[in-house]
Amino acid sequence: MKFFKFSLYLFIAILYLFPLKGFAQEKGLTLALFDVDATPPIGSLLAYDPLEKKDDLGLRAKGVVISGSGLPIVICAIDWIGIANESQDAFKSRLAKAASTIPSRVAVHTLHQHDAPISDWGAEKILKEADLDPKAYESSFDKVLLDNLDRAIINALKNPQPITHIGTGKGIVEKVASNRRILGADGHVAYTRTSSTKDKKIRDFPEGLIDPEVSLVSFWNEEEPLAVFSYYAVHPQSYYLTKIANPDFPGIARYMRQLAVPDAMHVHFNGAGANVTAGKYNDGAKINRKILAERLAKGMEAAWKSTVKTKITSDDVYWQQEPILLSPKESLPEIAQEMRTQNARWLTNNVQKLAWYKRQALGKKIDISCLTIADVRILHLPGELFVEYQLAAKAEREDLFVTMAAYGDYGPFYIGPSSAYSQGGYEVGTSPVTAAAEPIIMGAIKKMLHREIPDDITKSPMVLESESKNPLRTLDQWEAKKASWKSNMASIMGTLPPRGHLEKPDLIYGDSAVAENYTKHHITFASDERNEVTAFLYIPHTIKAKAPAMLVLHSTGDLGKKIVDDQGPRKNRGLAKELAQRGYVVIAPDYPSFGEQKDHDFSKDGFESGTLLAVWNHMRSVDVLTNMKQVDPDRIGVIGHSLGGHNALFVAAHDQRIKAVVTSCGWTPFDYYDIGEAGIKNYGGRLGPWAQDRYMPAIKKLLPEAQLPFDFTQIIASIAPRPVFTNAPLNDSNFSVKGVKAGIAEIQPVYNWLGYPDNLVVKYPNVDHDFPENIRKEAYAFLDNFFGYTPIKKLEFEK
Repeated sequence: MKFFKFSLYLFIAILYLFPLKGFAQEKGLTLALFDVDATPPIGSLLAYDPLEKKDDLGLRAKGVVISGSGLPIVICAIDWIGIANESQDAFKSRLAKAASTIPSRVAVHTLHQHDAPISDWGAEKILKEADLDPKAYESSFDKVLLDNLDRAIINALKNPQPITHIGTGKGIVEKVASNRRILGADGHVAYTRTSSTKDKKIRDFPEGLIDPEVSLVSFWNEEEPLAVFSYYAVHPQSYYLTKIANPDFPGIARYMRQLAVPDAMHVHFNGAGANVTAGKYNDGAKINRKILAERLAKGMEAAWKSTVKTKITSDDVYWQQEPILLSPKESLPEIAQEMRTQNARWLTNNVQKLAWYKRQALGKKIDISCLTIADVRILHLPGELFVEYQLAAKAEREDLFVTMAAYGDYGPFYIGPSSAYSQGGYEVGTSPVTAAAEPIIMGAIKKMLHREIPDDITKSPMVLESESKNPLRTLDQWEAKKASWKSNMASIMGTLPPRGHLEKPDLIYGDSAVAENYTKHHITFASDERNEVTAFLYIPHTIKAKAPAMLVLHSTGDLGKKIVDDQGPRKNRGLAKELAQRGYVVIAPDYPSFGEQKDHDFSKDGFESGTLLAVWNHMRSVDVLTNMKQVDPDRIGVIGHSLGGHNALFVAAHDQRIKAVVTSCGWTPFDYYDIGEAGIKNYGGRLGPWAQDRYMPAIKKLLPEAQLPFDFTQIIASIAPRPVFTNAPLNDSNFSVKGVKAGIAEIQPVYNWLGYPDNLVVKYPNVDHDFPENIRKEAYAFLDNFFGYTPIKKLEFEK
């Protein structure tokens, strides 16, 4: 008995000392539910009016956390008119942190009720910087809601419920939706049927193009319903400008269904309803709010009664996203001048477009995402989409249960199909995007709808708990695993010194050379009290907005940085010069012991390895870039060939500011590294070349049969999901292509697990240890696409 008591006390003490951070240690698929009041206090500004009174139902922020297939997935619907741009970033980041996942696995949607708040921290910043009142964009309550959501998610994760089945059902909604755009005989919009249409002549036109279905997706623990998601495309207004925060008729319908099925939490999503209103069936009479709610609830009930359940496992769940960049209308910058003379309602409808335009100019993309659960595909889309997108998505995969939530990132506002932009009308007149949006959005939708679920999501050893077959479930666990890999690297490379005390590098400029569209500066700066960096800095002459930047690392050679300036004897090495010609800001440092650093004394630099010193210097070079007014600090990449190829991986593994990596002829797993018998004899072992002072001298102690505690597969996996492009020639005598292929097979499951299968790219040209033009063309396009960048000049081999 004493032993039992001691063991019990010990167990309690362990739990006290090492808490589980609120996460129940469940296995398999689980669902955690959260529901928070999203109603601001009296006196706050709603989107169009000050809040004078609260509705009996109020506004809600409701959602779920799905755990057990990759990192947790968070889906949240909020009874607000819109959450846009920087606010979307903030909501996704905060909800991700609470759920121990990454922001890309979070979907935040609004239902678009008009007597509700709007949120856009980017618009708020624009107005404040212009010394204007941010009015409806004032964000103090946003932060209150985020705090409440944070707490709700953490608490919900203490009691997750198993998911055993998914349910699907559809019902027809009668006499609610009608198309708002009524075309005349000339094919142009003749009438607009608003949410409450008083003109009987306009109401009497046919319903027009709508999606009459309400779709239900439900989550079950055996026979117990846990949550019900409903999707219906319509502008959710019966009447508004009441100065009363209310969820309008979709909120009432949701509440009615909650009463009818009380064991499950009901979450509603607005579909692609930009050009769909209740105008045919609503003249604005207040009684119609109740009538419309009852009709929608009746359709939801029919969908519930038709629900079919399917048993699922973790292998049936997959999350993916496709980042898109939409073309803006050229007139958007005019908003900056107009906003000084316009009223509050105009500001609400327009300043978020300007904020979106500024983000677009910096290549900031919006994710279209898709949650796959067995035969279910739930699409998460931005803006106010026309119903044509929803109908096209359903038609694309009639063999699947496809549904759509729109009103994600509200920044791009109305988004019509290409045909709508020649028809005129309010929606396309106020749309900030162009007719080019349709092929971009539909291309992303089709790609996701046709992608098969990878069969390796939860089976790769890289995403399993140590010495266990249990998949990692949280970001905390993933970060811990990456930390163990980094620790293994440090046992050979050494540990970086602290960086908290560092100041902005003080550049000493030497000679400068002016080229056609950039200027190259020779710079020197101290990287710490013992070491300095010598580098070329290339600054384009034309920068429309802040430019993307590249850290360019040279291959082995006495010329050092001059190699990437195309001053060496070999072709295909002038990476820095080429990227500068294309409009990137570029920094190209010397590796210690090459170029101007050829006399470097590794015994006096204070670092445990030349590799670590190089990483430190390269990170200090990134410091230079991040402090340049010409550079967008969110668009910094690294590229290198051979020596530069593996150092590109090393620095990216240590520096999260590096967002994209191109490595050419730079790696193969160490087991495949073969220098031949003569090389082994000369270097004292197969990995002897890596043991030189300029690389990792600690390896000397492990020779001749060195077995390193880390490998390139772990390094690249630790960089994931950031994009990595590998050039691995078939005839590379330095780095075995057979090993690269084996390594990619190990790493790809990690990218699949994180939901970024396309971010790992490898090319196998039929050349030797080289970076040929056709592969550089693909690598540069890879960078351009990721950074959302259009080069100011195409190189000859790119044309």
